Amino acid sequence: AHANKKGALVEQEVNRKRGRQRDEEPVHCAAAPRMDDEELERIYKWVDEIPLSRPKRNIARDFADGVLMAEIVAHYFPRLVEMHNYPSANSYAQKMYNWNTFNAKVCKKMGFQLSKEELDALVNCQHQAVERTLKNLQQRMAKYGAKRAEAAATANENGSPPAAAQSSAAPSVRATPRVGAATGIPPPTGCRVAAAEARLGQMGVQEGGVQELLAEKDHHIRELRETVDILEIKIQKLEQLVRLKDSKIATLQAKLQNDKH
Repeated sequence: AHANKKGALVEQEVNRKRGRQRDEEPVHCAAAPRMDDEELERIYKWVDEIPLSRPKRNIARDFADGVLMAEIVAHYFPRLVEMHNYPSANSYAQKMYNWNTFNAKVCKKMGFQLSKEELDALVNCQHQAVERTLKNLQQRMAKYGAKRAEAAATANENGSPPAAAQSSAAPSVRATPRVGAATGIPPPTGCRVAAAEARLGQMGVQEGGVQELLAEKDHHIRELRETVDILEIKIQKLEQLVRLKDSKIATLQAKLQNDKH
């Protein structure tokens, strides 16, 4: 009888420990299935193809402050992200601020939001939190790019800018110019489209989306060239001022020489 009672107590203790272990399991084990090796390899390969501002040593820590995630979106949609809003951070508060900014200013415009639990997991470097978010972001960017391409194609047919670009809900996103003779922007060549498609293949963006991205890149390059032209004009004016001052200095030095004689 004593042995049976002892055995029952042992079994009860084992069951209690098992229940406690189940309670202590990470939430993502039930809520978010673990990604397999093949999925992880695809995500890592995709990220490696994107030029980022810092080397990737530990992906959970590297992405914890949200900066690299913002850079990934900026790589494909430059005007969707303002990188000055995402300073490098070490504290929990600043990391969470970056992620909340990314959630409100970027994710929302692409039609989704990260939950508070997902943000906490990212900031706290939980296992596979970054990889799951990257996979989700990859799919969302593909849909967003395809949607913009469809809107641009419709606008081209109607001869008017896309309604999404005119919307006041996203004032920071300027209208992407249409490709064609009306704007003076040449259509992307087959080689450029093929190269862009190769880079964006895993995102699932079709040729129309690639052309949209190329047109946006072309517009951004034009703006940078205009800035360079303005700076060159300023440099020329400054050089003229320097030459004028040098001339005045030479004249004054000549007068001083004459006065001495």
